[in-house]
Amino acid sequence: MNSSNPLTSVAIVANLTKSGAMNVANDLKKLCQQNGVDVRLTQEFPCPKKFLQGMDACFSVGGDGTLLNILDEAIAHEVPVAGVGLGKLGFLATLSPEELSTSLPPLLRGEFKVRRRSLIGYREKKGDEKLALNDLVVKSGLTGRLGRFSVFCGNERVADYASDGIVFSTPTGSTAYNLATGGPIVHPEADVILMTPISAHSLTSRPLVFPAGINLQIEYEKNSASPHVSADGREAFSNSPNFPLEIFVSPKSFPLLETIGHSHFRVLRNKLKWG
Repeated sequence: MNSSNPLTSVAIVANLTKSGAMNVANDLKKLCQQNGVDVRLTQEFPCPKKFLQGMDACFSVGGDGTLLNILDEAIAHEVPVAGVGLGKLGFLATLSPEELSTSLPPLLRGEFKVRRRSLIGYREKKGDEKLALNDLVVKSGLTGRLGRFSVFCGNERVADYASDGIVFSTPTGSTAYNLATGGPIVHPEADVILMTPISAHSLTSRPLVFPAGINLQIEYEKNSASPHVSADGREAFSNSPNFPLEIFVSPKSFPLLETIGHSHFRVLRNKLKWG
């Protein structure tokens, strides 16, 4: 959706593990204050609980990983997030540090769009729903050892896989690990889950795309090591989860703030060096 309401209060989350993040965050703060916008800035990463509460928007200063770490807070408080990208291959960045002085003032005046990005919902057996914006990755628990997995769609078996693991991706995450493992690029407005085996020991194993409204389950061979499960590059569970895991398109969504002139295909052309 488009917005016509100016921003009056914004949060800034600076990831100090990224070179230059604090300088960019301070420049961002100064520009906001010059435009009459109240600023709440933190160097804590991930940001403190309820840090985004009551804010009109949040600026994430770092790479895509910085933005992903704000996910739960942004969804809980319905605060749109704009990434200020310091990384080289980030696909989620709304702004670059070099263009802040020209691109930020119109955005603060309300000239922006809020895109609702779909999320993967996942849970362990009898567990609560957790969320991922990019992907859920289930990998073989022992380095160098083949994993054996079974995937079901509802009560129907999809396939058994002998592979290093499986990537379950959102359209937003289709340009992340999914792309590196040979999966397709999907438009971010598609409401689907992508499933891509990692180094499958079968020439006929191919990525699959599933619609919203279905439930996937993944199980692993009981006499093998417990798989490692990560969500958006972080540990998905504090302890070894109880399988099977359930995976689905969540009814929740992530509010991503974009400039009016943002083009998904221009980002792809630039980042992937397409002609």
